[in-house]
Amino acid sequence: MAVSTEKIRNVALVGAQSAGKTSLIEAILYQMKMINKMGSVEQVNTASDYDSVEKKRGFSIYPSLFHLTWQDCKINFLDTPGFTDFMGKLIPILRVVETALMVVSPSTVTNSETRRIWQYVSKEKVPLLMFVNKLDEGKIEFTKLVEEITKGFSIPCLPLQLPLVQNDNFCGFIDLISLKAKIYENGTVKDGQIPEELKGDVEILRKKLLEGVAETDDALIEKYLEDEELSESEINKGLADGIIRGSFIPLICGSAVKAIGIDFLLDSLASFSPSPLSGKEITDNESLSAFVFQTLSEAHLGEVSLFRVFSGTLSSGGSVYNSTKKKEEKVGQVYLLEGLAREETSQVITGDIGAIVKLKNTDTGDAFSSKENPVVFPPLGFPSPSTSVALKPKGQKDEQKMSTALAKLLKVDPLFKVEIDKESGQTIVSGTGEVHLEIMMERLRSEFNVEVATSEPKVPYRETIAASAEAQGRFKRQTGGHGQYGDVWLRVKPLARGEGFKFVNKIKGGAVPSRYIPAVEKGVKEALEKGILASCRVVDIEVTLFDGTYHQVDSSDIAFQIAGSMGLKKALEQAKLFLLEPIAEVEVEIPDEFMGETNGDLNSRRGRILEVEAFAGQQRIKAYVPLAGLHSYSTALRSITQGRGTFTKKFSHYEKAPDEVVQRIIAEAEKTK
Repeated sequence: MAVSTEKIRNVALVGAQSAGKTSLIEAILYQMKMINKMGSVEQVNTASDYDSVEKKRGFSIYPSLFHLTWQDCKINFLDTPGFTDFMGKLIPILRVVETALMVVSPSTVTNSETRRIWQYVSKEKVPLLMFVNKLDEGKIEFTKLVEEITKGFSIPCLPLQLPLVQNDNFCGFIDLISLKAKIYENGTVKDGQIPEELKGDVEILRKKLLEGVAETDDALIEKYLEDEELSESEINKGLADGIIRGSFIPLICGSAVKAIGIDFLLDSLASFSPSPLSGKEITDNESLSAFVFQTLSEAHLGEVSLFRVFSGTLSSGGSVYNSTKKKEEKVGQVYLLEGLAREETSQVITGDIGAIVKLKNTDTGDAFSSKENPVVFPPLGFPSPSTSVALKPKGQKDEQKMSTALAKLLKVDPLFKVEIDKESGQTIVSGTGEVHLEIMMERLRSEFNVEVATSEPKVPYRETIAASAEAQGRFKRQTGGHGQYGDVWLRVKPLARGEGFKFVNKIKGGAVPSRYIPAVEKGVKEALEKGILASCRVVDIEVTLFDGTYHQVDSSDIAFQIAGSMGLKKALEQAKLFLLEPIAEVEVEIPDEFMGETNGDLNSRRGRILEVEAFAGQQRIKAYVPLAGLHSYSTALRSITQGRGTFTKKFSHYEKAPDEVVQRIIAEAEKTK
């Protein structure tokens, strides 16, 4: 069915793990008769979690795209991961939608994962609706739940329904817009009577709804104050305006497993969620601008680039201009996605979402436009990695395969990072948690047949000095014919922490010819890299070349380079060397009840608590923790907090290492030698 931009709804399905997003997608697809039977996460047969690793793990890892038609609207659903390690994948998704539908359950309403998702949604200023799922699981105090949401999100919450319970079973709801009761039985819905005992609650919630809606428009507020009845279309218009402004959160309730409230949810999205025309800013409607927000990998197709058109039309065949890379891209067939299935289409219009396969020069975050009118979108700010491991191929044949495989994984996962540590030579892979890295290692084995061994990355300890010292470096060698001669006097003194290295030339009267000064500095730098105490780089030091001698015939660059290295080593031995360890600034968010155990764990890692901030049943702890103490921290935190704690880390500074750490590092360095 052809659809206009005004009739498109782009919806990100967001929410914490176990809130029921995947089950909700199943219920929606079943409601639309797009599947014959609802799958479940437990039975590993859902439409959205089709990847083999997702099936094995039992939760979403990659965003998936579905589209359907409801009330003449095309609704694109982007199901997103809720597991802590993969929440960063929300960032590009939120760039291409006009609505975030947050799925919560009574147990996840204000947990740390939900709060973190709310922060992402708020930062991107995406209009928000909320679906309270799993109302069939036990007795729920709905009014208390609404208050908890309002308090937790610091924004008014407007329920559009009141749950109906019969014989202790959630069976439907009262529609506060139409004032009709809806009862669900065996997959069918019928109108019912509003129970007498709920009429008071209905009146209170209806009044709250009308007040919130009326405040979005002067004409509506005037009509409301004059006690005139607002029509359903006026209520929907007020809801639409209020969502875009962020005045309130409309609250929809139901049960994905029992398929209760699914039709009401779809009605709501079609009636008052924003279209592309009222949401994301659109440029010139005639000229193409499109944004690649996700790259997927399929076994038989290769890379699949998902894109959203912000203006113009992207058609099958021909070519587009990648304005980020400044390169032309040939476009083959354009597709609409339905989970793993693909549907060929001739074009994707303004506001719609599509996919292209086998693009050569395109990555996540790139833009398509015309060459004459190039468009570049703001860069995506992904969260910094919190966990790293060192990789080593198990066999020689795996070395080249590992490099190729890592490059492909980087392409499809923007949260994954790879670097070669220049000091240690290790291949370091980093991610947003141990589970994230476990899954990437799993993919190396299963998809690329690469066997690797993992180990802790070497901690970048540093050496520095506590006192000034002077020493001579004299290199003389005579082997017949021209010899080698270089002679320097060096003075070392400590610099303030973080100042690095400074080389000062104080030679007077040509004691060391100027042509040899760079060679002396080179020798000094080489010695600094190797260190003395534990073969760690020496930092925060000033080295002054203040005297020396040379030989008219035997002196050379190499002789003065060796002399500089020798003199520096001798000076360091006299300058009270000590070891520095890297310190990370860590921010941990946990529920109140885990405060004591979390603090105890940080103390056991030699952490130093800087600040504790309480907010809405949560605690935010800021601390300095030695980098060496953070290995496997995400696993430990998840264990302590039953999966409800999150943390971020960033390098802060270097500090003097305790004696027991120094002795251990020196012993390890000796073993390596």
